[in-house]
Amino acid sequence: MFTYKIVLLGDFGTGKSSLIKRYIDNNFNEEYLSTIGVSILNKVIDTYVNNKTYTSNTMIWDIEGKTDFKPILSHYLNGAKGFIIVADLTRKNTINFISEHLTLCEETMPNLPICIALNKSDLEYEEIDLKSLKKLFPNIVFITKTSAKDNSNIEELFGVLSKKIVEQLL
Repeated sequence: MFTYKIVLLGDFGTGKSSLIKRYIDNNFNEEYLSTIGVSILNKVIDTYVNNKTYTSNTMIWDIEGKTDFKPILSHYLNGAKGFIIVADLTRKNTINFISEHLTLCEETMPNLPICIALNKSDLEYEEIDLKSLKKLFPNIVFITKTSAKDNSNIEELFGVLSKKIVEQLL
């Protein structure tokens, strides 16, 4: 059995905690509760790689969101095997900071798989194009629109990242 750490990072209020709660408990709560420091949850999952199933204990770190006054602390990222960067489709400034979060991941723990979750796809938003980010950051393995409220693309998001991590651990 593998044990590994995934870190979700992004600005405050992007829905990191809601994505995790939906993934782990299949639950969604409309109330906003800001994460202070870090919250760590576990989920045992099966990942299918090369015609074989691997069971993993996945530690999912939900770190408090970045604000203008409080940057994400890089020591939370140490020991991670993969990252999910979460942005809010309805708040363009959170999308503009994706590259800052990518740089932090690369500087702290280089060459690890990274997924980008464009969250709150159940709400009204303007279309965006992130193809240029994939060219700048080749470790981006998946970009998807998600909704914790509608349970949209969350299993796929964590599944793609888990598969990449297990492939690297083999």
